[in-house]
Amino acid sequence: MKKTLLILLTFIFSGIGAFAQDLNCTVDVITSQVQVTNKQIFDDLKNSIVQFMNNRKWVTGTVAANEKINCNIVFEVTKFEIDQIQANINIQSSRTVYNSSYNTKVFSYLDNAVVFTYAQFQSLEFQENSYTSNLTSLLAFYANIIIGLDFDTYQLNGGDPYFAKALNIRDVANIGTQQAGGWQSNAGNGSRNKYFLIDNILDPRFKPLRSALYRYHIKGLDVMSTDIEAGRNEIYQSVKDLKLVYDALPNAFLLKLFFNSKTEELIQVFNQASPTIKNKVIELLSKMDPSNRSQYEEGINKT
Repeated sequence: MKKTLLILLTFIFSGIGAFAQDLNCTVDVITSQVQVTNKQIFDDLKNSIVQFMNNRKWVTGTVAANEKINCNIVFEVTKFEIDQIQANINIQSSRTVYNSSYNTKVFSYLDNAVVFTYAQFQSLEFQENSYTSNLTSLLAFYANIIIGLDFDTYQLNGGDPYFAKALNIRDVANIGTQQAGGWQSNAGNGSRNKYFLIDNILDPRFKPLRSALYRYHIKGLDVMSTDIEAGRNEIYQSVKDLKLVYDALPNAFLLKLFFNSKTEELIQVFNQASPTIKNKVIELLSKMDPSNRSQYEEGINKT
């Protein structure tokens, strides 16, 4: 649809009328856990991040105002000493469902205990092939993850160019930083960190999940305004596609991320389904996402 057309036109009109602001990113910096005398530094940090994310050209080709990708980043500061900041960072992105005002969550991830330096009035510099700072590498990494996943929902494997950039940013940062930035494979949270996030996305074993992401959105949610049953059936088929990943990799990081974003939405989609489909989808979802089993059973069966 829109994104597919955008990708095709990129090759024809690349460089013509290009402008920045591919992302519509809101930022919050929460400092309730730390004692600070000069809170202005965090206001400056917030403004610098907003400008960095929203005023850069991330996407190849022209992006219209209504094509901007919505995302939100929350920095919860847990430690602060002079110019060194440790924070838990919550990143979310969404996209509008076709022919509606409804926004569906695409990505939701909590990156814990990230350490970076920031001095008041510091300009945020970034170059793709060299390490400048942990903060700008982090922001650029997630910008490309967000864009890649968004493009995946419009075109099968459409996010590949942006995932390749995210991989390069990770590898450059892995070499360039000695900080606890989560770039190394042995960083906290076991295999649930930035290193394995991009590794999993590009791993051929997760192809069915990326295909499911495309099917879920473009053939499922995007057609529900005109044909609810057809859209619901495609979403059901995409859930069955996820089972292929679960059978091979039952503890897959990416599966957990998918359900972090979609649990409540799946309940709403299947709440009005036939009893047969309800029973089948509850069984599938409860197996793949056992921590939310009670939510699926109660929510989908609720009349």
